[in-house]
Amino acid sequence: MSTTKLAPLAAVLGIAGVIAGLAMDNFPDGSMDDTAVTRWFDSHGTGLWMASGFAMALGGTLLLVFAGVISALVDDAGAGPIGRHVTSTAATAWAVLTMTAGAMWLSVPVGVEFFDVKPTAALISLSGLPYAVLTTVCAFAAALLAATLTTVSRQTGLLPRWLTVVGYPAAVLMLTNIFLPMAVITLYFVAVSISLTRRTSVASELPAAPRAEPALLG
Repeated sequence: MSTTKLAPLAAVLGIAGVIAGLAMDNFPDGSMDDTAVTRWFDSHGTGLWMASGFAMALGGTLLLVFAGVISALVDDAGAGPIGRHVTSTAATAWAVLTMTAGAMWLSVPVGVEFFDVKPTAALISLSGLPYAVLTTVCAFAAALLAATLTTVSRQTGLLPRWLTVVGYPAAVLMLTNIFLPMAVITLYFVAVSISLTRRTSVASELPAAPRAEPALLG
C-alpha cells in the first residue's frame, strides 16, 4: 500500500502515541512532600517519565501529518473555503496542542536530569498542566474537527453516511468530562482514518474524474 493510502492512518498512530505516553505515566503523587519527592526520584529515576513525554510529543507530530492529509482530502472533495480553513485550523491546533502537552510533560524530568533542578513538591505540581491541556483544549480542537468534518462530509460525501450521523454527538461527548474525551476521540478518529484510507485506496484505482466544484457553504 502506498504512502498516500496509508497517510490517513497518521491519526491512528498519533493517538496511539498519546495513549502510550499516558500508559507509561509514573510521576509521583502530588500529595508528597519535598523529602518524599526526592526519594521517589532517587528510586525511580527519570527515564520512563521522559519516554512518556516523548511518546506524546511524537503522537502530536503524527497528528500534524494527519492535519496536512485531512486538509488536502477536504480540498479535493470540493469543500467550500470556510470548511477547508476551519478543518485545517482545528486539525493543526489539535496536533500542536498535543505536541505542547508532550513538551510540558517532559519539562520536569528533563529539568531534574539535565539542568540540576531540585525535585520538590512544587515542581511536581507542574506535572498536572500537560494533563489539563490534553483533556481540555486538545478535546476542544478535536471536537471542532469532528464537527467540521461532519458538516463538510454531509456536503461532499467525504465520509460515509454513518460517520456523518455520529459526528455531532461524538463532538459533544468529547467535551463532556476529563475521562470520556480520549475514548470518544480514539473511536471516532480511528473510524475516520480507516474510512479515509479505504477511500484513497478505491480512488487510486479509478480513472481521474473532473474536480468537484467547491460547495457554497461550509
